[in-house]
Amino acid sequence: MQIQAETAQTSKTTVMKLIIKYRTIMILAVLMVVFTLLKPVFINPSNLLSILKNMSYVLIAGLGMTFIITLGGLDLSVGSTAAVVGVGFAMLVRGGFMPTIPALLIMMVVALFLGFFNGFVSVKGKIEPFLVTLATMNIYRGLALTLTTGRPVPIVIPYFANLFGNGRLFGVIPSPVIISLVLLLASWFLFTQTKYGFYVRSIGGNQEAARVAGINIGLVKITAYTLSGLYAFVSGLILAALMNSGLPSAGTDLALDSISGVILGGTAISGGVGSIWGTLGGCLIIAALNSGMALMGAQFHVQILVKGLVIILAVLMDNAFKSRQK
Repeated sequence: MQIQAETAQTSKTTVMKLIIKYRTIMILAVLMVVFTLLKPVFINPSNLLSILKNMSYVLIAGLGMTFIITLGGLDLSVGSTAAVVGVGFAMLVRGGFMPTIPALLIMMVVALFLGFFNGFVSVKGKIEPFLVTLATMNIYRGLALTLTTGRPVPIVIPYFANLFGNGRLFGVIPSPVIISLVLLLASWFLFTQTKYGFYVRSIGGNQEAARVAGINIGLVKITAYTLSGLYAFVSGLILAALMNSGLPSAGTDLALDSISGVILGGTAISGGVGSIWGTLGGCLIIAALNSGMALMGAQFHVQILVKGLVIILAVLMDNAFKSRQK
């Protein structure tokens, strides 16, 4: 009897571990089934492509966020950085003031600097990243609003909109999806196959041990925030292309959605454990939630409420996973 009880307990524990380990896939599968049953149009190929397209800029920001959260940090300013990128680019190319390529390069440097500023102030000022990026979230958004006096700046460059927004490869796959997949593979390689990715995971897991091992913690952290600025640059271009304008209010939910996707994907909020592929799954969950609730006519405040509840669920499952490992 005791042996049978131990076997049953072991089986139960194994099942729980599998559920917690593959929670992202399971949550996504459940959402797909539920929304398909409630709204069959949800599974329509055109709607699925739309979900992937609208997810692309969130995924790209989430890839940068994966490095930062794995380090044990946070970046609340990605949406504001994306807005500055869109507004700045639109103003530079307005009326033919500057050719597209130089304008893109200038805004890329600006985005890199904004990310670098977050990391530099946090590391050198010894301030919690949450507080630094909370402040810069408002500073960068205020900059975008000041530059435009709160008004959208039109972008009338057809090839720009096609390249970053509404173009389709082979007439089927949206161009933002292609861009996000390329960055996904590049991020996976950087995160899992390079020393830098190892340093990120090491610092997040045990910063003191990483320091003793000779890792330049300050440099790694500043680089991660600078990298996040680069990802926000691409996200900002996609948002601007989708809207055919630089909007100072663009990306207001980008930080929330990207952080949600990263956490749902299994990256530990406490740092040390991260997953690029998990971030893909987590962002798919956010995109599926947005699309499904929109099809059901849910108002915006309801969508925010549901996404918050899903995040809490993911964190609880992450804590349960840690307790099972002990």
